[in-house]
Amino acid sequence: MNKKQKLKLKEDIANEEYIDQSNELVFKKLIFNPLIRAMGLLILLIFSLINNDRIIRLAALTSNAIFSSENVLGHVTYYTILGITIGICLLLSLLSLIAKSNIDLSSISILRRAYQVYTVYDMVIFILSSFVCLFFIIMILITPCNISGSSMENTYQDGDRVLLWNIGYSPCDGDVIVFDSAKYTNDETRESRFYIKRIVAKEEDQIRYVPQSVTVGYLYVNDTYVETVSRGQYMLMLNSIELNYTLSFQVPKDKVLVFGDNRAISHDSRAIGFIDESEIIGKVLFRFYPFNKIGNPEPDYR
Repeated sequence: MNKKQKLKLKEDIANEEYIDQSNELVFKKLIFNPLIRAMGLLILLIFSLINNDRIIRLAALTSNAIFSSENVLGHVTYYTILGITIGICLLLSLLSLIAKSNIDLSSISILRRAYQVYTVYDMVIFILSSFVCLFFIIMILITPCNISGSSMENTYQDGDRVLLWNIGYSPCDGDVIVFDSAKYTNDETRESRFYIKRIVAKEEDQIRYVPQSVTVGYLYVNDTYVETVSRGQYMLMLNSIELNYTLSFQVPKDKVLVFGDNRAISHDSRAIGFIDESEIIGKVLFRFYPFNKIGNPEPDYR
């Protein structure tokens, strides 16, 4: 700052009209900036509450991917930070409105204090809002997922981490998906309630069962051989969509049939039947860890 600029600043500081105008500007920021941010976060909160069941699932899935536990960074953390951020914004806006009508706006000390408050507020709310928005984007748009178990070997391995796409997804044959298994199993010993499987049949696909003996038969989807399944497994699939015994049928609306790539050990539709599309969390986009295996591997069945 040169001598001329310093002189002008000194004159401005001594000018009550300048101080009044500066205080007016800062207090407008302190009143309206937090209010605008609070309104935006309230919209986010309303959207989250409307989709609360999905938020709970996605928060657990994200927490498991980052911390290998579904409970570290759950939906409670998300809603708590979101609520605290909204509360701080509304409180500061209200206090600034009250202060503005009860203080001397021509005071240079008030101007300095107001600038300090605004600077601290801006930094704190930026950090909190960034966390909330980033967490929301990660949960809703592209969600990380930690693969647990060996049901998708050799395509995906235990400990691999993948990214899921959530918005506007429609099931397609061959897609690898993650879904919530809580509705289909009561096994409390499972590492995660989120299962990763491959879609082998979707809505309107034709299923055909060709018995080879009293106990086993071949399962075909659209005349393509899929797997050898027992009669009991086939009956369980039929029961899951409330069908009587038949050797051929069409997959009902909003249902998918899923198998693991490691067919020998996978706990999939042969044990839990067809699953609802509404239980699908998202489609696997690609593997991002381990770093030497980044990409979207070709199916490698066992």
